[in-house]
Amino acid sequence: MRFLKCATICIGLTALLASAYIVKEGDTLWNLSDEFLHDPFAWPDLWENNRHIEDPHWIYPGDSIYLGDSTHEEPVVQQQQEKPRKSTNPCKSAVADSSLPKGVSAVGCDDDDERGGDFENMLGDLRNRDKKQKKTKQAEDTYFYKKRPAPKIFNGYYQILAPEIYTIDSLKKDSSFFSVRSGERKEPLIHIPENEILVGIGKKTSIKAKKGDLVEIMDARAIEVPSSQGKSFDKYALLRITGIAKITAVGDTLSRAQILQSFREIRISQAKARLKAPLKTINVTGFNKNTEAKMEDMATIRFSMDPMLVIGAYSYLFIDKGINQGYNTGDAIAVWEKDKADPTIPPHLLGQGIIARAAPDEATVLIREVYSHNRRIEMGNKVSVTHKANIVQ
Repeated sequence: MRFLKCATICIGLTALLASAYIVKEGDTLWNLSDEFLHDPFAWPDLWENNRHIEDPHWIYPGDSIYLGDSTHEEPVVQQQQEKPRKSTNPCKSAVADSSLPKGVSAVGCDDDDERGGDFENMLGDLRNRDKKQKKTKQAEDTYFYKKRPAPKIFNGYYQILAPEIYTIDSLKKDSSFFSVRSGERKEPLIHIPENEILVGIGKKTSIKAKKGDLVEIMDARAIEVPSSQGKSFDKYALLRITGIAKITAVGDTLSRAQILQSFREIRISQAKARLKAPLKTINVTGFNKNTEAKMEDMATIRFSMDPMLVIGAYSYLFIDKGINQGYNTGDAIAVWEKDKADPTIPPHLLGQGIIARAAPDEATVLIREVYSHNRRIEMGNKVSVTHKANIVQ
């Protein structure tokens, strides 16, 4: 009887030792899975069978690792049968063990086991992952184009503050503009509200002035814009509103005015002025999606209004298409970067904006969102209309 007990214990220890492994220096779960399970990608299964290992990236010499029954090699007759599906929850299929505490069906399946769940949740469901990563088909390049929400309702200030582009000749022939200079005894470098200016209109000039008229102060500077062929530059005049002044006294050829409001720095040395005319701001009630656009039909960014190295949100841009090409005030646009290495690769979506002011063959665009920090909006990027504005007539 004693001999039978010893034999039973020895057989049990032999079976246990055959399924266990003592970790040596340099061992990893990846290598042990490759050696004993013949599949290095099966290391999550090996980790699952050894709940005492908290971090699969760290196992230590002297640790005991249960290798499972798959390491036994016995000559058996192989029969073709369906492979059992792996349970997504090993604890539900575990065989109950009478030696375990009440309410625990298998080792490692209790809520208070020594391995925390946070680490496993961080790694994700490793057991259900494919052993070999399959290349998934990339989403179409129009995905974000279609999914982006319509912009908010158009703001009339976009039109008021939008820069204007003139050819040099057209600006010289435009009689609505007149001269402006400082009226202060000691001329400041930058004028601010309550400063005085002198404007070149009066009682005997072609443009008549009267007390109380409002004057727009425009910052005017010459710019060079790359031509549509990109081989030369075209000269333009860039005008931006910098402030509003009110005429306080009228003379024959000059009138005195006081600055009421400034939108940015007012440098009289590079300023022009004109009487403030009512601007008919558009009223946008909504937008209709435009889901398709061809690269050859897109507009091109020709100039950035702001003197910045990086074009960011709320920067004004000048594009080479306008009303005649379907780019109207109020329409929402997207900015694209075309891949120069291979034109067949879908372009990158860089940002979204809105057309603040449209002319027959060019338009001023306000960037409202920038999507990438390492891909910048630059001159030469393409622009397409994503939403057509519904305007109240």
